[in-house]
Amino acid sequence: MGRALVAITAIGIFSSLCAGLIGPVYPIFVLQRLSGSISDVGLLYALFYISSALPKILAGKLVDRYGKEKIFIFGTILGTLCTLGYTLCFEAFQLYLLEILNGLAYALQRPAFLALLAEATEAKNRGFEMGIFDSAYDLAGAMASVVSALLVASFGFDLIFYLCSGFQVASGFVIIASKGKGELG
Repeated sequence: MGRALVAITAIGIFSSLCAGLIGPVYPIFVLQRLSGSISDVGLLYALFYISSALPKILAGKLVDRYGKEKIFIFGTILGTLCTLGYTLCFEAFQLYLLEILNGLAYALQRPAFLALLAEATEAKNRGFEMGIFDSAYDLAGAMASVVSALLVASFGFDLIFYLCSGFQVASGFVIIASKGKGELG
């Protein structure tokens, strides 16, 4: 496994830790902290997916034009701000706006990340290397999902948002460090 794939796998693990920490408790966050409804939970998830799906084609073009690393970093900065924004949400309408921005952040990150992942794998071992990446991704998410409820029960919701922001910043640093060493692109 080459250095580029190790770096991309680390970024994937950070991403999965975020999804694993927030995903299981997000509906509870909406219901408890924001006094939202089950309908709000479904609409918020849908809004995130729609606001990420629609701009992904344009984001892919931006990746091709300006570079994978730059667009990924921009999306990561926006995503980190959105994750921190959860700690400031106390009204449902704030969360709806935040999900639109978070969807846009994901739209910027995902095509860039997929391009980096494809580039980091060797053609002759691509399936195997993708399998390694995805196994690490899933194991990190599983571990974070178990820890998530324990953290929220003991320390409240804000801690998981701070942790996820830290993981997002770490993924940005991995991109910058790897690019600087010539391991990416």
